Amino acid sequence: MKTLSEIKVGFIGSGAMGSALARAAARALDGTRVFVTCRTASRRDSVAEELGVRTALDNPSLVTLCDVVFIAVKPAQLPAVLNEISPRCAGKVLVSAAAGVPLASIRAALSGASPAALFRVMPNIAASIGESMTALAPEQPAPATVEAAAALVAELLSPGGPVEQVDEGLMDCVTAISGSGPAYGFIFIEALADAAVGMGMPRQKAYRFAAQTLKGAAALVLETGCHPAVLKDSVCSPAGTTIEAVRALESGAFRSTIIEAARRAAGRSRSISSQQTGGQ
Repeated sequence: MKTLSEIKVGFIGSGAMGSALARAAARALDGTRVFVTCRTASRRDSVAEELGVRTALDNPSLVTLCDVVFIAVKPAQLPAVLNEISPRCAGKVLVSAAAGVPLASIRAALSGASPAALFRVMPNIAASIGESMTALAPEQPAPATVEAAAALVAELLSPGGPVEQVDEGLMDCVTAISGSGPAYGFIFIEALADAAVGMGMPRQKAYRFAAQTLKGAAALVLETGCHPAVLKDSVCSPAGTTIEAVRALESGAFRSTIIEAARRAAGRSRSISSQQTGGQ
């Protein structure tokens, strides 16, 4: 297995997720060793210029050039991409960011090609600013080369935020929590800002107050290791303002709504997976 200083890395798909992953990789190694493709040439060229990376003529050419290949396309596009690149995948490390598509389906679609290692990855959009929480899932049973390949992929993605290896069986959960989670946070920030605007705060200032407040709360959980309930209790003075707000959240089923939202996202991920495996 080559080291980080030796490899070339390719990204098939230059949308929001593909470009965020490519941005992380471009921070981990020289941009001249990072290649991107896209269905739209103008998008491909724009992303390459922005990130200081290189383009490949097409997907098969990219796979030939690169040692590690990330496939960041929508699930419906994945079968066509795998069919296109499978003749050139032997010995490569392949990493799929397609939500809900199991590794067994990807392996079957490769038509007998033998990649050195095969992974699923689930980052989130915050990888573009180095704040993603990224899950990395290997095949089970994994080829002998998987440990070194997993370390290499994690090193490539680490500039985008923490990377943690999980069993593939948890990927629907990961999709619902950290993959989709930023959207839940954005809604909360928007709602909190709307409340501030309703009480007289200018809109842009309201967004800054709301976003920084959520960022600070998350940082306290991560840096102190305290249970979120303990931190919540520390803010709630007897008969104070915060406990009154918490009462309103509880009466509005705030917790249950968040739990149900995540369960529905996970269910949709499982549904996509079922479609890919023929309902088995």
